[in-house]
Amino acid sequence: MLAANYVGERTITIEEREAAELRPGEVRVAVAYVGICGTDLHVFHGDMDARVTMPATIGHEMSGTIAEIGPDVDGWAVGDAVTVMPLAWDGTCPACRAGNEHICQNLDFIGIDSPGALQQSWNVPASTLVRLPEGVSLREAALVEPVAVAVHDVRRSELAPATAPW
Repeated sequence: MLAANYVGERTITIEEREAAELRPGEVRVAVAYVGICGTDLHVFHGDMDARVTMPATIGHEMSGTIAEIGPDVDGWAVGDAVTVMPLAWDGTCPACRAGNEHICQNLDFIGIDSPGALQQSWNVPASTLVRLPEGVSLREAALVEPVAVAVHDVRRSELAPATAPW
């Protein structure tokens, strides 16, 4: 399969490699579309070289279909259309136990801390999958993650329609 890798100094290379072995709790996704996030651009510009392990296969805004199901995975089938919520927390640290998984002390931001979607075949924890509703195209679904971030931010802002003073 082909994979795009950030190798430093504003350089992305394309390599052919074998798909990684599926581990328990993982699924293999045949990647259809990948968006380029601002975070991916920070990686490309070298701003995150201290965080990423090179060569780094980045990308977390994506869509695809399940190609293979690993051991200990239930509720999914080959062919299911999916996207990924790219945060995998450990569930055991003090932050997670307090309900603050987004600041997990061992957070894996998939596509930055671990391999991302800029590859033809991508293994991800089944717990991070989001099933796509019927009728949502894979092309549109690659935008689910950035739209979810925007919706979350607007909700947190408590923005409300203004009422006219007259």
